Amino acid sequence: MRVEFYCVIRYEWKPMSEAANNTVAAEIPFADSSVAVIVPLFPKLPGIRESLASLGTQTRPPNLVVLLDDGTNPEAESLRELIPELQVKVAQAEQGPLISAMSALSEYLEDFDFLAFLQAGDAYAPERIEKCLAALRQSREGRPLAMAVTGLVAVDGRGRDLPVDDQRTLHFERLWAPGRAGAGLADWLGTGHFAGPLSNVFLRRDFLESNPLPADAPLPAQVLVLLAGLQGLLTVVHEPLLRHYPPPVEREPTPKATAELLHTQTAVLASLRDRLASSPETRRNLASFHRAAWNSLTGLREDLFQQAVLRLASQAPAEDVQTVTAEVLRSREAQTVPAHWAALLDGHDPLDLAGYASALRRTREKLEDALEDNERLNKIAEAAQGSGWVRFGAWLGERSARRMMEMEQEEEASVVPSPAEKSAGEAGETKS
Repeated sequence: MRVEFYCVIRYEWKPMSEAANNTVAAEIPFADSSVAVIVPLFPKLPGIRESLASLGTQTRPPNLVVLLDDGTNPEAESLRELIPELQVKVAQAEQGPLISAMSALSEYLEDFDFLAFLQAGDAYAPERIEKCLAALRQSREGRPLAMAVTGLVAVDGRGRDLPVDDQRTLHFERLWAPGRAGAGLADWLGTGHFAGPLSNVFLRRDFLESNPLPADAPLPAQVLVLLAGLQGLLTVVHEPLLRHYPPPVEREPTPKATAELLHTQTAVLASLRDRLASSPETRRNLASFHRAAWNSLTGLREDLFQQAVLRLASQAPAEDVQTVTAEVLRSREAQTVPAHWAALLDGHDPLDLAGYASALRRTREKLEDALEDNERLNKIAEAAQGSGWVRFGAWLGERSARRMMEMEQEEEASVVPSPAEKSAGEAGETKS
């Protein structure tokens, strides 16, 4: 797919304080990193004006907003006027899947460090970009993180918070419960797609370049989140920084939804082909994900996925099967006995994610209490070192201790009889 800009972009980066008409962000200093927010205008949905307005209130505004249009939105040019304080460009894409337009657009944004997305009906909290950037400045085991997702608030069509007893609110609460309880990220992803819409994806542009999305993947948000999460490159900001209008919760996934989810999982497998051969972490995360996916809350049919994988394996040439088997037996995982075997022999259920998460939560609470006590004692010790009164008291205490020891020695000496008294006492006992 080709993407063309209505006006040729020769985008020269400069601080927003120097940008024209920059009334909101004139006094906000920019970090060295540059951020582009992509706003798809298709499929056409209500709420686009409110969504764009939320970009103008960012404590760290984006460097560029791209309105991605496929020719079906006649208001594309006029929407630029909603955020005059920001640099806005309209990009014309060929009609087709959104994922193809996103991939093509990334080539035009090669000068930007980070990409974010915002769909109609969703809105950023004022600190979203700032806090996502801060989260991605961290690293995991020496590797830079590639993607951040945040907590979200479910809202209705008018942008008002949904009631706490609404099925959509309850559904998101259930999706986020394992992570809040301390479950591992791979297990958490397996229980359901807690990250929600594409609007919740904030990522490094070079990650999208090195992990190109399959052109036929039907659920780009899920593919991106899984690719980052299973490679250990995803971070979660639990603070709710995205307002999202969710669709109704489907009690029974439709055949179309089931097919899209199965297609998504096979697309992820294809994208991770090289990583699975070389990365024990990715293999371990993928296994944890699919183990937890048997209890998925978002309609993923793990039983059907297993059938699809087995069918694919049964159709593979014999030499390919032998090659893969040999690679698996040489892997690090094959050299160690799985820990859950011991749990099974002891009568436990190692696949009980709720119990696992509960145990992790209790351990984390104990650790947090210990850290708080340790921090409190450190503050007391630091205060004591800097207090003249405490030092004076310690000096007096040492003198008093020495004096008490001397007094005790004097008392002991006073009760011990002298040799003469001892002899007289013994003589008296003899006479009696």
